[in-house]
Amino acid sequence: MGIYASFLENCQTNLYWKPTDRLLLAVSGGVDSMVLLDLIQRLPEGIKPWFGIVHVNHQLRESSIEEEVFLLQYCKDNSIPFFSKRWPIKEHPVEGTEVAAREFRYTFFHEVLKKERATHLLTGHHADDQMETILMRLVRGGQLESIIGIKKQRSFYESLLTRPLLDYSKKAICEYSRLRELSFFEDETNKSLDFTRNRYRHQVVPLLKKENAQVLVHFLEFSSDLQDMITVAKKEIKKIMKSICFQRDPFCWELDVEKFSALEPAVQRQVMQTLFNSLFEKEANEFGRKHQMQIISLIEDDKPNSQLDLPGSWIGQKSYQKFYFLKEKGQHEEANKKIASALSLNLEEWVILPNGARIGLFQATKKLWTPNKTKQVIWLDPASVHLPLQVRNRRPGDRMTLKGLETGSKKIKDIFIDQKIPLNKREEAILVTDFKEEIIWLVEYKESRLSIVPETDKIHYILIYESK
Repeated sequence: MGIYASFLENCQTNLYWKPTDRLLLAVSGGVDSMVLLDLIQRLPEGIKPWFGIVHVNHQLRESSIEEEVFLLQYCKDNSIPFFSKRWPIKEHPVEGTEVAAREFRYTFFHEVLKKERATHLLTGHHADDQMETILMRLVRGGQLESIIGIKKQRSFYESLLTRPLLDYSKKAICEYSRLRELSFFEDETNKSLDFTRNRYRHQVVPLLKKENAQVLVHFLEFSSDLQDMITVAKKEIKKIMKSICFQRDPFCWELDVEKFSALEPAVQRQVMQTLFNSLFEKEANEFGRKHQMQIISLIEDDKPNSQLDLPGSWIGQKSYQKFYFLKEKGQHEEANKKIASALSLNLEEWVILPNGARIGLFQATKKLWTPNKTKQVIWLDPASVHLPLQVRNRRPGDRMTLKGLETGSKKIKDIFIDQKIPLNKREEAILVTDFKEEIIWLVEYKESRLSIVPETDKIHYILIYESK
């Protein structure tokens, strides 16, 4: 079966697009993109959607102007919408030209897709491109998913990026071009061994083809099989991840240590990788397998509290049966919620705290105030406390008496350890003391002996904490 018959069948069987869709073809003027253009032009009217051509002149070669003029005239002769843009020479970087050119190209493609309400962007990538990409990524290293290579179709902003020639070899594409007598331009830089891909294309791939004439087919099958396995595995891993990990705020993720430790080691590693992909998207290049193993080792360690500095201002923090991924920015924001210096609290007034909560001291009878989910209260005997009260965060060495115990006191630090309070929460804890620095209340955690049970119709002080 020739390329055209096979292409026509694939378009109908795989449903790359509907007749009502709108396509943009990325055409450079090379043989691959010109074959793609010819195939689309030959589609029967019943299945041929609207299409246009997008072209970027990178101005990196002398022949680029000639190519642009040729495509412009070709589109005029064939009544095809043509959208082009030149990459200004002054914007060319000294290094990393290939990456910068690709970024400029795809940014322009996105602009045209949006303006023309196009549903698909088509490129002329083929089976040889796929093999080269897989080999390059295997050698370079990276996540397993990257070794899949080029996907036949993936999302591209609000549209789809589709490679309908991915099943065909370069040889077959060139033969089709010869039979159809297509005009195209040969990029002279394609032969230069200064480029990584060209070294694979001209030195590595020919050797593999000599070893096995079916190597292209095998690489395509490998890519397809790996994609299937990863798709199945990702669903299961994400399901597991959701059951043991959740996002507390934009800068804090919490992992259940007990549930994670119960997983098989292979599943642990995959869960950790999925977490990395979610958390460290912007710092992906800085995170590797060693960081995964460091975190898993920290989780499995017998120490109840430990910490690990990670790239990109992230911190891994174990606190008893929880493991936290904390972003430094988030920690700075939490620090801004701390009380800089002790706040004075007088009778019949509220004090607004940096974390958005408020605390107040009032003279009241029992029936006027009841606690709820956002409000906590304790009752005080006016004769037992010295006003004004002080509201502050904890300090080293803080101790308090405990309600229900007639003698002795306990360190705030030990109270936190007993209740297994996470390290980050300990620094935010709020204390209320009287004017003589006796701790009355460790808000949300413990009351002192100064906290009493109110007596009906007797005047008391009521201390109220309302969270945001």
